[in-house]
Amino acid sequence: MVILVQEGLENIENYLIDRGYKVIHGGITTKPHDIYIYSSSSYTGLYNEIFNNDMYNSTITNNVLMINANNKSYSEIEDIINSRKYSNLFESEGFF
Repeated sequence: MVILVQEGLENIENYLIDRGYKVIHGGITTKPHDIYIYSSSSYTGLYNEIFNNDMYNSTITNNVLMINANNKSYSEIEDIINSRKYSNLFESEGFF
């Protein structure tokens, strides 16, 4: 399992490396990854991250679990990684 971590989230990146996960430092990448950890309080930020990382037209990033690190502890992020389960995309925004 390979985890891509957005630039600016070095604390999370270092935590995951210390815990034994294979982590790719954020920025623009075409390397295959299974999980993408980002921080955004708006869907515009998420949209920009997807397009900046060329994930929208890559065949190697199918089924990427995307984790918004906003308001999550390291252990919560690790639990999501290990269970590969996450809440509905719009649930936290009160849409449903």
